Amino acid sequence: MAGIGFRLDRIAREEGLGGIANAAFHGAVVSSGPWLMTALAVFLLQGWTRSAMAPADHAIIQTSLVYAFGVSTVITAPLAMIATRMASDRFYLGERDAIPAILLAALVWATLASQIAGGLLFGLAGRLRPDLFLLATAILTLFSQIWIASPFLHATWRHRPIFLAYFCGIAMVTLCLVLFRPTAPAAVLASIAAGLTVTLALLIAAIRDDFPNSPDWRTDWIGRTPGVLALGAAGLANALAIWIDKWLLWWAPGSVQAVGALRVNPVNDQASFLGLLTMIPGLTLILVTTETRFDRAFTALMGHCMGTANRRRIEKARRKVGRTIRLDLRLLMVEQAILAGFCWVLAPEIIRLLDMNARGIFGFRLTAVGVVFHLVAIQMSIILSYYDLAGRIVAVWGSFLLASAAGTLLFRDSGFAGFGFGYLAGAVTAASLAVALVAEATGRLTYLLFVGNNPAVVGNSGLWARFWP
Repeated sequence: MAGIGFRLDRIAREEGLGGIANAAFHGAVVSSGPWLMTALAVFLLQGWTRSAMAPADHAIIQTSLVYAFGVSTVITAPLAMIATRMASDRFYLGERDAIPAILLAALVWATLASQIAGGLLFGLAGRLRPDLFLLATAILTLFSQIWIASPFLHATWRHRPIFLAYFCGIAMVTLCLVLFRPTAPAAVLASIAAGLTVTLALLIAAIRDDFPNSPDWRTDWIGRTPGVLALGAAGLANALAIWIDKWLLWWAPGSVQAVGALRVNPVNDQASFLGLLTMIPGLTLILVTTETRFDRAFTALMGHCMGTANRRRIEKARRKVGRTIRLDLRLLMVEQAILAGFCWVLAPEIIRLLDMNARGIFGFRLTAVGVVFHLVAIQMSIILSYYDLAGRIVAVWGSFLLASAAGTLLFRDSGFAGFGFGYLAGAVTAASLAVALVAEATGRLTYLLFVGNNPAVVGNSGLWARFWP
């Protein structure tokens, strides 16, 4: 995404206030556009099913979507991290013929994992009747395939096909609901599956336009990509960290047994999802400004190390990297803290306008505050990936996961007053650890570049879990 950030940063710097607004808008669309479209569609669908369907049928639809959405993100997180890293390496080396095979392999693994998860969730635990079971599993599988396919279009900076695919999929669901006005859960799930199929088909078609070669898998690609196991572990820990507090609260006071043994916590689920949407401005800032400035500073340091610069100039460039990190961290935290403050004060009115349960105010407030630290962990993880310290990235998101689970369990019996505390505890822990790890690594960056993370010295085999070189 750094290449996109460079374009937007140039627009912001060269076109005045209009350029800043234009860059901010495009940054938000690129970083979070599909997420916003999905959130709006789910919110509208939830309102429609609540008013047009019986409560039991509404519960089937919502529970199926919540579990399909959440489980698919966890299933695909490690696969997507590995596949996109491998594709990026091949794309950088000019080996475009490898992209279709990498995508196909990731889709196959995601499909297999989704089928197993669907059988366990909707068949064994949910005990859905056969038609509902097949449709719910199909939705889970389609979600997984979409999460795998979407990042591949970023390789060529083509974003319009992504938004077109999401828009057409949402339009298909809307058309089916308007024309047929289904009231049976099977018909609604079938409409949703049809929309997801349209989205996936358009994404695959756009990828085929960019990479028309037939898949030709080679087994040595994984070996040529150091750190893939750590990347997969980081992706899995990241996804679990975001969801663990929601899952634990599905068995807390205020939760309900929705379908079979499948449980949900409607108050916390809505509040936490709304709170996570406040991440969009921070993600935009990282894309447009912070990652771009760090990339320039780090590239300058690498240029000195690979050229004929003396030790004094290299050390000066390293200190500039440190200053850039501190400046960007302060900018991100101030910007997001202001937004969190507005959300904290205006939470009752926001909840009222969206016709949500008032008990979700606590979860919304704490989640909005937690997002500040969550974004810090994301920004620091990007820097650690530049440093090739994959093991530290796993440690950051692993600490998020453990602290979030511990905080949620500690306050689980407090009712709605404790909603969001686990997420906040996990985000603060991860951000603190990430900042400490980045600070230590930046102070020793010259040593890392020449010795600690130099493949000519330590080889590639140890880089997958590099934590303290």
